[in-house]
Amino acid sequence: MKRNRNILIILAALLILASTAVAAIALQPSARDLLVEAATLTETISDGHAIASFEFDAQGEKGSGTVEVWGRLGMGPNGEPAFRAQVLDASLGEFVGITAVTDGYTFWLYHPQHNTVLTGTSDEAAILLADYMEGKEFETPDHDFNTEEIPQTAAEAVDKLLTYFTAERQGYANLNGARAITLRLLPIPDQMPAEVRAAGGYVNIWLRPDDRALLGAELAQSSAGYGKITATTLEINQGVDEALFTFAIPDGAEVIHITDLELPEKEAVSLDEALAAADMVLLTPTVLPENATLVDTAVIRGAVVQQYRLPGGASFTIAQGPATDRFTPAEGKGTAVAVRGVAGLLFASDSATRTLLTWTEGDIQFWIGGDLTAEQAVAIAESLQ
Repeated sequence: MKRNRNILIILAALLILASTAVAAIALQPSARDLLVEAATLTETISDGHAIASFEFDAQGEKGSGTVEVWGRLGMGPNGEPAFRAQVLDASLGEFVGITAVTDGYTFWLYHPQHNTVLTGTSDEAAILLADYMEGKEFETPDHDFNTEEIPQTAAEAVDKLLTYFTAERQGYANLNGARAITLRLLPIPDQMPAEVRAAGGYVNIWLRPDDRALLGAELAQSSAGYGKITATTLEINQGVDEALFTFAIPDGAEVIHITDLELPEKEAVSLDEALAAADMVLLTPTVLPENATLVDTAVIRGAVVQQYRLPGGASFTIAQGPATDRFTPAEGKGTAVAVRGVAGLLFASDSATRTLLTWTEGDIQFWIGGDLTAEQAVAIAESLQ
């Protein structure tokens, strides 16, 4: 009798342990749950800093390296992000030290091996790109895009992803000396283009256990190639110094402005033709910052852009062209100012050393932007004649 009772106690204990194990497994978040948590985290990020290692092997090209990145949201006129990225090391030595910086409006790309700095503003880049792309034809997918299908929440975004991939938990991995959750995304063949199905492969992603932050991703077992990027350092919402999002031109470096780049296959438009097409008269300033020098007047996407240089590699532009909302900052993002008898919008960096001023007179829109204070931009605008 006593022996039977002991057996019953042991069996009950085993049953309790088994039930506990089953419950623990059931309570573990699924692959979908983990993806939703990771996507939800991204909605809370305002700034970050990371050091990431990468490697790739595709189409006969191999490479590896390490890059350090800082970012901060809400810095540009339309809330554009600011970032700074620097290549710390690379298998191709010529890339070491390359630095890309933007404050949300002005950008700099420094190549130390060539000792050059490419610089400009987002307006100049957008106008230049639009000008280059005008008239070009591209193949577009035969798909009726429905804006209502755009995911509105993290869960909806993940569910959209899972219509193309199957997500599986793969346990834990040692990633750069730290424990990481491993998820695998397997393409669903019927949902993939033929070339993707033919290439095969899958995607591994790694999440930090404590907050589900994305630590890395890997494309593996694909005939298209191999690629992997992992963060050795990842800091979120710890605060990033605004000073990181500006760039001091190194002594002796050649400064190349984006509007000086010659893009191929574009038919030149003369200044007179641009003015005649827009039925406008070119206005020039009578008030300028000290030592400002006019270096070029160019026609970009129908707008006439006057480019000025300042000491130390700084610059600014004055542009006028047909009124359009394509490159107009969003309402409510700037400060309303009165300029030349009309309402304008003024955007300034936190350091107040870079400014964008825009306004419209009749059918003509004006922009003044670059390394200027708000007072300088308004003074230039008022002096146009």
